Amino acid sequence: MRHGDSGEEFDAAGKFAFPAFNNGHTHLAMTLMRGAGDGEKLQDWLDNTIFPMEQRLTPDLVYKGSMLGLIEMIRTGTSRFLDMYYFVEETAKAVEKAGLRATLGTPITSFGTPYYKDAKDALRIAERQLKSMRAGRVGYCVSPHSIYLNDEETLIKARELADKYHVWLSLHVSETRKECVDCHERTGKWPVEYLDGIGLLGENTVLIHAAWLTKMEIRLIVENGSSVIHCPVSNMKLASGGVMPLHELLDAGVTVGLGTDGASSNNSLDMREEMKIGSLLQKSHRWDATAANARTMFRMATLGSTDFAFIRLDDVRMLPHHDLISNLVYSGGAVTDLIVDGRLIMKGGEILTFDEEQAKKDFEEASLELIK
Repeated sequence: MRHGDSGEEFDAAGKFAFPAFNNGHTHLAMTLMRGAGDGEKLQDWLDNTIFPMEQRLTPDLVYKGSMLGLIEMIRTGTSRFLDMYYFVEETAKAVEKAGLRATLGTPITSFGTPYYKDAKDALRIAERQLKSMRAGRVGYCVSPHSIYLNDEETLIKARELADKYHVWLSLHVSETRKECVDCHERTGKWPVEYLDGIGLLGENTVLIHAAWLTKMEIRLIVENGSSVIHCPVSNMKLASGGVMPLHELLDAGVTVGLGTDGASSNNSLDMREEMKIGSLLQKSHRWDATAANARTMFRMATLGSTDFAFIRLDDVRMLPHHDLISNLVYSGGAVTDLIVDGRLIMKGGEILTFDEEQAKKDFEEASLELIK
């Protein structure tokens, strides 16, 4: 087959070609924190491990952490992702160098970070990024972190900004039971109901996690045309509790994508693993072997994909060839090649767009610097 404007030949004989994965939710540079505070309860993990480490972030650390995350994505067949993290410009540089696609958002919070002073400053930075956006593989969105880390005024301003520039509005919502109860006690409404009441739901709204939803909230998501990203591994690892009502959302016609979350809370960026565990979680929870079948998970993992990844057909995990999609979802296989925007990013297991070994070395130095 030919690819790209150069017309370079690529031999795909003996390989299974499939749409490359679209990771619907990441915090890419959190590769720097993989394994940190592992096994702590969610709030303790955030307060005692993650937030203090994030206060020591620099642009250089984010760039090097992003590069390592991109290596993992390339090697596991992901070509596109929706990210929320600090020093967005550094992640954009890394994505451009690697040759992947990304939509990047600054996590807007009420408290200050090394990237901004407060929520108003974060909104100004987000608008600066949107003003600079050009057609290409890297775009930007507006990403208020959550209900519990922003006041109502900030959330509304974030919605106005997303509408002004016609971009996605992405935020964490209904990830834990505590979050939902706290919201209800404060506002008299459940999180998605509250968001609807202040005008945050819309066709460009991406609700991340959404593990704790009422039937009424699912109706609101449908009525507003919002979409949802399911992060089963992260939800299970952090003991968020509850199982996202996947089939109720799909049956109602909601677009549901799949995401890994950050490498600090997964601890992987591998969408093959996410498909498998997401499927098994639903089957086990519903006592139904037909739930969340391989093709359902594959569709969720490749939403909107226009790129291609390849696995050798003689990879032992792809044998026999009774059902290649089932093999991919439940047993996987080594991704050997990746074509993004008509360009070979990885060929025969070798990344072509940057020096992988140097990126790993730089990352190791950066991770040590973060914990000094």
